Amino acid sequence: MTTTIQREHIESAIQSLPIQNRTMIQLLLLQYFDMTQEEIDYMATDQPDSRFLSGTQPKGKTISLEAVQNVESRANQYKGFYRQKRERPGMHVEFLKQTLAIMDRKVRVAEGMLISNFKADEEMLNAAKGQAPSILLRQELRKLERAWEAEELAQADYQRQRLVLEYQGLLRRRAILRRRYKIAQQDLMSAGKLPLKDHEIAHVWGIPLGSLAARKVKALQQFLTLLQQHQDQEAPSNSPSQPLDLWRETLTVLSQGPIQRSLVDYDGLEKTEERLMDKLEAFINGTMSEPEESKFWASITKVNDTEFSGSWASHARSILAFQRMHALLNDMDLSDEALEDELSAKIMPKLPDDQLATEEEEKPVELGEMGLGVLNSFIGEQDDKRRT
Repeated sequence: MTTTIQREHIESAIQSLPIQNRTMIQLLLLQYFDMTQEEIDYMATDQPDSRFLSGTQPKGKTISLEAVQNVESRANQYKGFYRQKRERPGMHVEFLKQTLAIMDRKVRVAEGMLISNFKADEEMLNAAKGQAPSILLRQELRKLERAWEAEELAQADYQRQRLVLEYQGLLRRRAILRRRYKIAQQDLMSAGKLPLKDHEIAHVWGIPLGSLAARKVKALQQFLTLLQQHQDQEAPSNSPSQPLDLWRETLTVLSQGPIQRSLVDYDGLEKTEERLMDKLEAFINGTMSEPEESKFWASITKVNDTEFSGSWASHARSILAFQRMHALLNDMDLSDEALEDELSAKIMPKLPDDQLATEEEEKPVELGEMGLGVLNSFIGEQDDKRRT
């Protein structure tokens, strides 16, 4: 049986619940729905009075402004944490998808240059692809540079071999990005299906954890019953009656919605913002070595996902780095001509020092009137009587 549940059905079912059950479902789905003032006031009123823990709670309690502010503050804290927890892998997926498209174009441009400029055939390209995962690029580059400095290679041979190494480096980086893209997709899917935990709901609500279980079961039962009614009304009559996990379907439908963007501040990643921008630009341009790139990727994607190791700022730190990288990507010239010029500059060999000198002979420097005046002031006036 295919699901027919939509976000409108979920919102309608939530609004049909009584205040206690509605508050519970809103807290469970806090990363997708904002708490209303009515629900915040209800939680502040529903908190047990510490003066009457051993007896019956008084009726008709008044709401204190401090209690309302505390509930709202805790709800906003968990809301921001869970939304950034989903925003972080969402930005990873978006960035990696865009970068993979650019990498595919770079690979295509490199193949075109090998075929058109160096007459490479399909056998040569297949051999380069097969060697790409295992070749030691840094050692091969050093070996090629030594051969060029020893004048063992012609310039055309050097450029051809250098372009093959660049082509293999692009293939390897694309494979690494594809693995990261797959992991980021899994992280995004997992983050989108995380409701608030019981102890977090109890913390926001301000009630004992032991009294939460019965309320949660009752709220979920009534909510899922309303969703089942929507499902029965929308489903065709001849569809098979295989049961659905409506709670899982609810999280799946909500996770497919757009991701809200948050504003984050720089908090010391890479010690200075200028150094961070330099590393981000080098990462995007592919000028980092593979070990350095892997280490830097881990530093901008790693999170401490516990409440006692900096979890609240950890997601924001990763979001900031990817916001900056999106801005850098948008400023880049990604036309085929620009990518070809970039590859041509990389494969151009360094000329020896004797070839860098100009062939023109140095001409004597002629001093102007001011220069001659300064020179004469150092020499002094000549005495014509000494010449007689």
